[in-house]
Amino acid sequence: MKPSSRLTVRLGVSQFIGWSSGFYLPAILAVPISESIGIPTETFFWAFTLALLIAAFLGPRVGKAIDRLGGRKVLPLGSLAFIVGLVLLASTTSVEMLFISWAFIGVGAAMGNYDAAFATVVTFLADKSNQIIAGITVFVGLSSTISWPLNAWVTENFGWQWAVLVWAFAHLLIALPLNLTIPRLEPRVTAQPSTATPESNKGRIRIDLLVVIFAAMFALEGFMVASVNTILPFLLTELGASVGVALFAAAILGPSQVLARVLLVVLGKIMTPMRVAGLAMLSHPAGVVLVLVFGVDALVPFVILQGIAVGLDPFIRGTLPLLFFGPEQFGERQGYIMMFSKIVVAFSPLLLTVIVLRNPVAGILATMTMGLSAFLLLMGLATLRSSRNRIS
Repeated sequence: MKPSSRLTVRLGVSQFIGWSSGFYLPAILAVPISESIGIPTETFFWAFTLALLIAAFLGPRVGKAIDRLGGRKVLPLGSLAFIVGLVLLASTTSVEMLFISWAFIGVGAAMGNYDAAFATVVTFLADKSNQIIAGITVFVGLSSTISWPLNAWVTENFGWQWAVLVWAFAHLLIALPLNLTIPRLEPRVTAQPSTATPESNKGRIRIDLLVVIFAAMFALEGFMVASVNTILPFLLTELGASVGVALFAAAILGPSQVLARVLLVVLGKIMTPMRVAGLAMLSHPAGVVLVLVFGVDALVPFVILQGIAVGLDPFIRGTLPLLFFGPEQFGERQGYIMMFSKIVVAFSPLLLTVIVLRNPVAGILATMTMGLSAFLLLMGLATLRSSRNRIS
């Protein structure tokens, strides 16, 4: 196996465990954990929101550490934070312990999930990182498909505490050893100015207009993807689907995003970051148009198109900034770009739920508007890049 393939597998498996034990955990376990502690489910999701906010604010510091030290010295710490948080969560008997456990899980997500993994890849492969990033996202695409039924089965047969501990053991026995075997190679990032930017990015990251555009674009796109993804079964029933149809349609989401990511790997040379970004931002709006025209009959195609948007989302978040800014200080800059998006994502399910309860159609029109707005910003970036290429 080639070194690049080994790196893909190492990071892909650890990312699968990280996302399964973090972002995808509440879908099945929020209700039983809340009932066990004797709190409203909304309180559980406030603790989960805390984890997302911690991951957002730690992003730039974690990225900077990976730029300087490499992923081998940072990603294992993320695994340890996950282990502590999950063990505390499995032992939770109070609201205070719940929030503390999710705080640790938030630290683990900041130091061990997508942005940290992508920054690790870039320190080794620089501008040639796209295929590795695509390969990593394929592993994570299986998270909901595998973790949700697994969590449900373990909870039903052994209790929710063991469902949580399964992932703590997975971090201890699989993710942590894999992260400790990341190569010690010196980063291949050159100290010369990147071809993607007119100036060197030494020293402190400059928050210029381009960084702001990226942050706004990913925040809009992130709201569209994360809010719908989190409340999908509820959204489908509010749009008129029966519970059975809603669950069937929601089950298609995982395979759809995995298929999109597999096609990224297979069609790597054709699917450039800009083309993938355009497809990702227009897939959900296209699905909304189908629902507006055909109603309930279009809910399955709507979910498939949503799955494509979800599947392509992490790839463009890793490759678009690399395309425009180059590999220098990738991790730190990525942390700043994604901070605003992660804050928006943290509150997006609650905001969309409020809108859907008032008017479900207004809810999907809002998410469609955000997707189209993100696409317009992407077109602005494409124009900017084209003009830069003409000047150079």
